[in-house]
Amino acid sequence: MNLNKYLDELERKLLLDLKSKHENSKFKYNNILRRLTKEEKEIEKLKRQIVQMKRFASDLQVFLGTRQLNKAIIEKFKALKEEMRGCMNKKMEIEIHHVISALMKEVTQFGQIKVIETKASLQLKDAKIDQAQIQIHGSLQNVENINLQLKQTIDIKGSEKPITGCVILPDDRIIIADFFGSGKLMEYGKDGKPIRDIPVSDGPYGPTVIDTDRVAVTYGNNKCLEIINYMDDKERKKIQCSNPCWGISYQEQKLYVVNLQGIVVMDLTGKTLNTIDINVLNNIVNYITTTRDRIYYTNGRNETVHCCSMTGQDIWIFKHHSTAQPREISVDNNQNVFVIGRLSNNLTVIHHDGKDSKVLLTQ
Repeated sequence: MNLNKYLDELERKLLLDLKSKHENSKFKYNNILRRLTKEEKEIEKLKRQIVQMKRFASDLQVFLGTRQLNKAIIEKFKALKEEMRGCMNKKMEIEIHHVISALMKEVTQFGQIKVIETKASLQLKDAKIDQAQIQIHGSLQNVENINLQLKQTIDIKGSEKPITGCVILPDDRIIIADFFGSGKLMEYGKDGKPIRDIPVSDGPYGPTVIDTDRVAVTYGNNKCLEIINYMDDKERKKIQCSNPCWGISYQEQKLYVVNLQGIVVMDLTGKTLNTIDINVLNNIVNYITTTRDRIYYTNGRNETVHCCSMTGQDIWIFKHHSTAQPREISVDNNQNVFVIGRLSNNLTVIHHDGKDSKVLLTQ
């Protein structure tokens, strides 16, 4: 066999090796893709069922139905996350034989195809987070028909000062920011029992949920915020800011942060996209929440609650003597607003048009 034929034979073997390993990797990825596509269709079907139920079913049917459907969605997402944790990025390289000078005598193949596997950095958007943003229009519930039912009591150890922030994770765990007290970011189970303290850079002021694995936290006068993977404390991104950061809300790959300039809109890398001009002089605005088309915030000094467009134009402003020094704020699927009155020590719900309200909880 002459040199050319020998090299041709080595080339043929190398290409066969490449084809074999490429087809094997492709087969594995196609199997994973088919399973993910199937689960996606089933989850979308469940989400459509939830929307239909909220439009046409009674309150009791909605409560029982969404509870069962949410359980089904959570189970599917758990299965998907396990599937995706096992996904590996694959990169093919050729390793050339090192004894080229002894090609005819020692080399039996031109090289070897290797498949290098690394963890795939895949992010999965949680169904419950997405569902919470579905706005159901039409026949919206009157605030007079809204009532509370005690679900769980949480005993926060070691803190006698006001809590500055609280979020509920997709699996019903709870994260509490104790800025004025212990300076800790505390995690509790859905049974109300403490799980752990999440390591933070400073006293945490405002938390917001990004997805199934991450939260963003502001640090007040420390002029920074942090994106933390609460499933892996070592995975975090710190974003420096030019001013103190207080209230924060996440919406569609953007963070809305209250500072001395107004409401700063930034992407998840920390790049500033826009600044919404509102009156934040002397830190009178500290709390914010968002939906897909509206921004809500409280003004503690003027004792007002504001609903505005995504560009900052006021849609309505609420003020009532029953809500003294409004602070923490949240919004439900029907865009009804829930506000804590610090001095009045109560919880008030405001109708989505800003006209009617009802005190739901007092001391």
